[in-house]
Amino acid sequence: MKVALIKDSKVYDNKLLGLTLRERIKKTLERAGFVVEFFNDGLTLREAESYLFILEPVLILERDLRLEGKKALISDNSLFGYLFEGDFRNFFSGDLLSAIERYISMNSIEKQEVWAVKVSEENLKKAEKLLLESLVKSEKTGLKPAYYDGVIARVVNRKISLRISKFLAGKNVTPNQITVFSFLLSLVAAMLYLINNYLATLVAGIIVQIHNILDCSDGEIARLKFMESSYGAWLDGVLDRYADFVIIFSITFSLSQLNQSYWILGFLAAFAALMIAYTGDKFVAAYKTTYKSKGIPITRDVRLFIIFLGSIFNQLAASLILIAVLGNAECLRRIFEIKVLNSETTTSKGWTTERRA
Repeated sequence: MKVALIKDSKVYDNKLLGLTLRERIKKTLERAGFVVEFFNDGLTLREAESYLFILEPVLILERDLRLEGKKALISDNSLFGYLFEGDFRNFFSGDLLSAIERYISMNSIEKQEVWAVKVSEENLKKAEKLLLESLVKSEKTGLKPAYYDGVIARVVNRKISLRISKFLAGKNVTPNQITVFSFLLSLVAAMLYLINNYLATLVAGIIVQIHNILDCSDGEIARLKFMESSYGAWLDGVLDRYADFVIIFSITFSLSQLNQSYWILGFLAAFAALMIAYTGDKFVAAYKTTYKSKGIPITRDVRLFIIFLGSIFNQLAASLILIAVLGNAECLRRIFEIKVLNSETTTSKGWTTERRA
């Protein structure tokens, strides 16, 4: 058993985006495998394999927190806690600070940088800003999705979705509800494309971009409220594929009224949308890590934004051409890139593996 002992403070009673700071640090450390207790005076130690002491009020922002060994915990070169092994109990005689001092003097203690912020009544706004930044899919946050954020998600969507998530944080809204609502919006957009006039196409394009933004919010709320689940991630991925198909199908159907050859273009665009997602997900399943690529930027956020622009400028055929050409080119590029990556990995380790899908 691992025990986290946190020096209590009134600042932990403050609410930050729907949860108190006390709840946030407790849930974060429980996810890392610790039994969490707050203490004031009269501390006693139960027997444990390791002890985590947090002596300063702090908000831990790291999602994949890994604490092992004997460590001094640092954030921005500022000490806020210690991780000790079970033998610390032999040094403890009631005075925590002197026991820590003796333990450090007799053991080799390494430093571990943890993405966290010391909190006080004065810097809650800064803590809120950093907490929102921790929701973004990037390497810094410790998230391990199929992909990190694409260019449109970073530059456009997150600017708005984080504001939406901030508003929804204190509301009785679940991530799956946002996922389903976002999917229903994609169906509304698809129906509008079938009307086949510019006004309906314009409104459909705007709805597609709203759907694109909300596709970020469901994950943000899940992370913000500690409501991540395997089912939620699966549902989001499945409904995204359905949304991609119905949007591209409805656009293709409308264009085919002018020329039946647009069915070929629509098929290639739908195939590209499916395979971009599939190659990323299969990479994660096979290699157990996020797919990081500097290839053609044609992830879902970009594809939907291309459709949005095509709707605004009434150039839906051009949107499908871009998605079909760039998407399928990127899939082919990935086949060769991952083959090279796999060859380098197996050669360096001296073994080979066979995988079938």
